[in-house]
Amino acid sequence: MKKKNNIYTYGIILAVLLVAAYFVMRDTSGEKKTLKLEEKLFAVDSASIDKLELKRNGKSITLERKGSLWNVTSPVLYAANQQFVASAVSNLKSYKVSSIVSENPSNKGFYGFNDTNVTQLNIYQNGTLAGTILIGKASTGASQTYIKKADNDKIYLAEEFLYNNFVKFDFTEWRDKAVVSIPRGSVKTIDFMPENEKYTVTLDSTSRGYIGKDSVSTAAFDGVMNMLQNFNTQNFKDTTVSADSKAQYSLKVNWGKETEFKFIKYGDPEAKRFLMQVSGINQIFEVDDNFVKTFVKTRKEMLGQK
Repeated sequence: MKKKNNIYTYGIILAVLLVAAYFVMRDTSGEKKTLKLEEKLFAVDSASIDKLELKRNGKSITLERKGSLWNVTSPVLYAANQQFVASAVSNLKSYKVSSIVSENPSNKGFYGFNDTNVTQLNIYQNGTLAGTILIGKASTGASQTYIKKADNDKIYLAEEFLYNNFVKFDFTEWRDKAVVSIPRGSVKTIDFMPENEKYTVTLDSTSRGYIGKDSVSTAAFDGVMNMLQNFNTQNFKDTTVSADSKAQYSLKVNWGKETEFKFIKYGDPEAKRFLMQVSGINQIFEVDDNFVKTFVKTRKEMLGQK
């Protein structure tokens, strides 16, 4: 009988502990609070937004609007990806706070507000800081993200706030990967300089290519011309290249002016990576071996010979 009483007593104690635990821990479950909320953390006029600063994991990037175009102004000066910035600004206009999910500071990590996961977004309107939003994890719902102000512990669930529109694990994603566009009809000659070789393709009035009197392979030449018309980089490299650095591959296009592409091997030889320089552009780009060999073809490849 004594054993049964002990079991009964332990059961009561366990039940009490479970009830207590529920009231202590219920804030961590993402329970929504039915309070009257402002639609946004602070007033935003999307037409007046002219600067965004993003910070994550000790790195930062600044995006600024000049007229109708956005540019990266820090850590480098370069054209921004206009579509990415437009999507972020559009979300700042359309998002709404739907609920408070936590006010317990110990829950910040659960919702993505620890030092390694949080993204800080500073929003400027007409040159003045309008406010700061801390961005945590994406929620399970479509276009739902956890956000909070920097100066209090309330964590909000935001609707129409798409996580990927603001959080880029590599900040170079905010830069425009389009480097140059050279229309086929403007091209007069192309000097190809793969390793240990040099030759010139001349275009006639119909934009057909020749090496001397030999016609080039349509497939090989069209691939190069298509790249020139919509020439994008694979990545960016914030570094400098000394004037005496030797390019293993290069290509020079005469299209009323000259644009030269130089490819310089760097780093681990097994990785087969190249630094790319484009004349008239200060930014250094990064591409791989396949990119270079697709663009700077050998004479045999250009003539369709094996």
